[in-house]
Amino acid sequence: MWARARTDTRLAIALAGRDPDVPEERGHTLRADYLRLLALGLSPGRAELILGISGAGAWRGGDPTFAAACDAVSAASPPYGTSRIIRLTPQRVARFLGELSKPGATVIAAAAAIGVSSAAIYQRRGRDEEFSRAMDDARASAQQATPSGPR
Repeated sequence: MWARARTDTRLAIALAGRDPDVPEERGHTLRADYLRLLALGLSPGRAELILGISGAGAWRGGDPTFAAACDAVSAASPPYGTSRIIRLTPQRVARFLGELSKPGATVIAAAAAIGVSSAAIYQRRGRDEEFSRAMDDARASAQQATPSGPR
C-alpha cells in the first residue's frame, strides 16, 4: 500500500488522514497529476486535456512556485514518444574498445564508461563480426598488459 501511495496522490492524502475529495485536496491532486504528465513529456495542453482542465495556465500562473516547478519538469523531460537511445557511433565504439583494452576491464564497465548498456554491446557483437573481433582483440591486449603478479 505504501508503494502505491507514492504514485497515487489521492491515496497519499487519505493516508495522511485528510479527505481527498475536499476542494483544497482536489487542487493538490490535480497539480500532482499535471506534474506527472509533464514529466512523461506531454505538452501542457495535452496534460490539461487528459485531466479535463480548461485554462490550466490560469491556475498555473496564479502560483509562481508551481509555475516554476512546471517549467522545470517540462524542461527536464524528453518530448513524449521519443526515446533516449544512445547509438553506438564510431566514436563511441572506439572509446568502448579503448576502455575494454585496459587491464581488468569488463564489458559492463567499458559500456558504462561510454554511456550505453552492456545489452547494446552484446547485441552489436551478435550482428557485427568485425565488432566481435575487435572486442576479442581488445580483451586479448588487456590480458597481455596485465602484470602476472609477484614472483
